[in-house]
Order: sequence, then C-alpha cells, then structure tokens
Amino acid sequence: MPPSVLKCPDVGHKTFENSLRNITVGNADTPQQISKFVRAHDCVNDEMNLQYAAGELQRLDLTAAVAMFKDRAHFVLSTFERNRQLFQHTACCIYQFQTVTSSQSTFVFGLFITDGNRNLIDYCIDTQQAHKRRPVLQRLMRAVCTSSSIARRFSH
Repeated sequence: MPPSVLKCPDVGHKTFENSLRNITVGNADTPQQISKFVRAHDCVNDEMNLQYAAGELQRLDLTAAVAMFKDRAHFVLSTFERNRQLFQHTACCIYQFQTVTSSQSTFVFGLFITDGNRNLIDYCIDTQQAHKRRPVLQRLMRAVCTSSSIARRFSH
C-alpha cells in the first residue's frame, strides 16, 4: 500500500507543528515521525509480487518494527500478541511522533498502533512529562485514526 499524507493538525506544540507539516500514513522515518506497516498474516505477495508462505512477510515486518521502536519493543510485541487474531487479515501500523529539542535530544510524544483501516488499537506514553506528551499524541491520533475507534478507546 503506498503511503498517503494527512495535514498535521494543530497540536499545541509550535516547534513540532512547524517541523511536521504532513503526517505520512504508511512507512516513514523522519526526525518527527517514525511509522511502520506490518502486513497481515495472510499477505503472501511482496511489492515485487514474489510469493511467500503465510505469515513470513508479517514476521519480517514485525522484526523490522521491533528494531525501529527498540525503546518500546515490549509494548509493540505485547499489543501485537494481544491482537494476533485481528492481524491475521489486516495490516498493523505503528506510529511514533517526536521532536528534536534545543539540546538536540529526541522528545518522544508517544506511540500508537492502528489496524489497516486506521482504527486505534492501543497507545503508550512515557510517564515522565506525560502532561506534555498526552495532549499532543491525542491530537495526532485524532488526525490519523477513525473517530469511532478513538471514542471507543477513550471512553474506557
């Protein structure tokens, strides 16, 4: 699936908004957004139309995702495992949004996981400075995810 682009909403963090004009729905690796699609278990053809055994492409994608999100690998793997049945027939997309601080360190707002239809599955936010991270991540989730999945997740 080729990536698509959404306009970045106002998130209440001007530096981040000025650095990320658009959100990529699909694979991305920029200083502001890292995202990775993990193909469904039943996806057996790659982008070159080469055929693989069921689950092999998903396993390759998940291995790459764990390496990309190494600081949150446990969350990615446990969420994937809890939703393994869902990911038999739909893709998974993992999104992480961040900004580079004035001291050149990376400040991660958080990470969220959707299914192939952009339904929010789960999210995580570091507890340190969560009051700064949560509002930004929630606005980003609202831009990417379906409104019904957001309502379901936040009403619990």
